[in-house]
This record gives sequence, C-alpha cells and structure tokens, in this order.
Amino acid sequence: LLITKLEPGKIFFAKNAAPLIVAKDANGGIFFASSDAALIGVADEAAYLDDGAYGVAGTDEIKIFANGKDINLSFSKLAKDKSYAQKEGYKFFMEKEIYEQSAVVAETLMGRIKDGEVSLEKIDAQALEDVDEVIFCACGTSYHAALAASYFFERLAKIRAKVEIASEFRYREPLLNKNSLFIVISQSGETADTLEALKIAKNARLKTLAVCNVDNSSIVRLADATVLTRAGIEKGVASTKAFATQVVTLWMLALQIAQAKASISKEELKSEIAALLHVPQILNISKEPQERIRRLAKHYLHGHGFFFIGRDIFYPLALEGALKLKEISYLHAEGYPAGEMKHGPIALADERLFTIALMPQTVLYEKTKSNVEELAARDAYILAISPEEFELSDDFIKTSKQAHPMSEFFEMMIILQLFALEIAVRLGNDVDMPRNLAKSVTVE
Repeated sequence: LLITKLEPGKIFFAKNAAPLIVAKDANGGIFFASSDAALIGVADEAAYLDDGAYGVAGTDEIKIFANGKDINLSFSKLAKDKSYAQKEGYKFFMEKEIYEQSAVVAETLMGRIKDGEVSLEKIDAQALEDVDEVIFCACGTSYHAALAASYFFERLAKIRAKVEIASEFRYREPLLNKNSLFIVISQSGETADTLEALKIAKNARLKTLAVCNVDNSSIVRLADATVLTRAGIEKGVASTKAFATQVVTLWMLALQIAQAKASISKEELKSEIAALLHVPQILNISKEPQERIRRLAKHYLHGHGFFFIGRDIFYPLALEGALKLKEISYLHAEGYPAGEMKHGPIALADERLFTIALMPQTVLYEKTKSNVEELAARDAYILAISPEEFELSDDFIKTSKQAHPMSEFFEMMIILQLFALEIAVRLGNDVDMPRNLAKSVTVE
C-alpha cells in the first residue's frame, strides 16, 4: 500500500484506473493511499476518488476537479480499530485469519436470516424474478468462490449460471443476454480485470451486483447493488477468511433468489438455513487438527507436484486448495475434477506425485473413491480427507460426519488452508508476504 503524508507546500494528483484515497486527520494532515487499510489509526476520514478526478492539495485545502469542473469531496469516517494489524499470539497473520473464520462468518450471517428466510440488505429479490441467467465474473480465489456458487444457483434458485474469468471475459467480445444478472466478486473491490468486466456489463445495460469486502471501493461504487461480505481486513496475501465469507454470501444470495422465484420448498429452505447457521460452529476448531497437519507436512516437501481432486462443489474447493499451496509454498499444484483423472492427468501418477483427495460422505463418495483407487493403483501418494476411512491412503485426515455437503465443504476448506500453511512454514517461506504477489491486483 502506498501512503504519503504531505509536507508544507502543495502536491498535484490524479486518479486513473489504480485506486486513490484522500484522507485527513484532526490536525490538518493530508494523506494519500491505495487502500483504507493503511489509513486506519492514522487518519480520521477519507474520500474515495473516481477515475478522471484530479486536483491539488496543500496544508490548508484540497481542491478536486473532474471534466474541468470543481467537485465536492465526500468524506466518511474511518474505523479506529487497528487490531487487524496485531498477530495476537499467532505466528502469522494468515494463521490468525484462518482461526478468525468462525467469527467473521457469524458476522456475515448477522441480521441476514429473519423469520426462517434469507434477507440480504439492499437486495430486492422480487426485482430479480425476470432474471433468467446469472453470470459470475472474478479472478483467483474469488473465481473459485464463483464456481462453488454456480452449483447453488442452479440447484436452489433453478437459474442458469455461467462463471467467467475476468481477464478473459473483458477481451472476448462476449454476447450478453439482457435478462442476465452480472455478479462480480472481489475481496478488495479494486481488482483491475474485474472492474473492467463490470464496466462492460454496465455498458450492455445488464443488472449488476458486487459481492465485496470493502465498502466504498471502485467496484462497489460502480455496481447497481452490493452485498458486503464483512470479512474485515485481511493482512495475509493468500486469502482465507475472504473466501469463506464470499461462499457464504453467495449461498445466501442464491437462497434469497430461490425464495423470490419459489423454486425451493419450505422444507429444503429450512434445511439450507440450518446448514448456513451451522457454519461458524464448523469453523470453530481447536489447535489439534493443525498439530496433526504439522506432523504430516514433512512428507510433502519433495516430489514433482500435487493433484488436488474433488467432485461437485468439492472441485472448486480442490482448485482453491491447490492455489493456496502454490501461493505460499511455491510448489507445483493443480486442482482437478476427480473424474477427469482418466482423461489425461493420470499419466503423471507415480510414487512422487502427491494426491490430496477430498472424499466427502455426502457427495458422490463412491465415485470419488473409485477415482482415487485408480491413482493409488499407479503408486501415487494419497492423502485422503474424509469422514470414511480409506484403506489405500498413505496419509489420512479424518473429518466429522455431517448431514449437509456444505458442512463438509467448510471443514475441508480449513484443513486445506492449514495444510498449505504448514508446508510453507517447513520450507521457510514468508507465509504472509509470498514472493511476486500483491494483496490487491490493480493492474492487468
């Protein structure tokens, strides 16, 4: 994050694509930053500039212009809490944020389930009844959350769902249906490719919705409507709690649309809401799983790569698990649908290939088991994550038996995050600030 305090005199500034915030403190100090995270505890209030704005600032005033005309800056109060900047007894911010997930998901759910129904603020689900398609557009971890959400929207809301990688979408000259709801997902709200994709959808006059963690960010200001994930500031570059809250938020959105379209029965809605409310408990784990994973991690420091495999909603989770490992361990990892192994990737299987198999009891267990058996027969090293013992596994992490697939999803998610963390720690890497990466990707 860039932060600059002005010395006496004046400075000229302009915003074009990259985020720019102007902030003030009680003593007349003026600050510039690319994110309000750098300003909390330093400045008192901030204004968020739009593209094309430019101006001059001195020790006693700030003047802003756009299209050759003066504009008034609208300042809003900044949060005072800097606890996000403290590790609070944890060795790494990423570790702290993994264990914060129970609390932040509870915050994501707060006030949004009323009288046995989902009610997201600022979302008029009735106005979305004529929507016949949802297009998700995102990058990286947010793209994986979108993939998981596509299952919710088709199964619960009975609405066609497409998932687009923003950096490809913006250059593809896409054909867009006027009755599509265009949903962009971004942790920072400043992701350059996602922001440009949103502009394309706006120009095509689609209804647009942002799922984001940062209020007043560029994506939030541009979208027609916004649902905030309420994850709080995430210091670790490899996203953890932002992913969890995105998935929960999109799950709620699918349910609200399902309610409006009457595509879900009362019994099914009751079951889904019960599963939603159970997520914070699933994520409220002891240190014992991390100790178990720490002991296992020494087995995975060599070899020629990792396969993370799963089926159904556990395929996006496999992609996310592979990404977490790549980001902080610098080891090669790929996520695959388990059924795709026999269509080419299984050629890589040998004793030096690590397979992380997500084997939930509630979703296609026997099919996934058969795929893993094929890999084991070719001497791949198998780590099975499942509530069911798997006799062919070399390592096994036992999860709890759950009635709902999403309960298994979130339990396995936290295991994969800890798995990446412990391998990276053993390799001596900087877990919180991995090489070559930035927290907010504001350039192409």
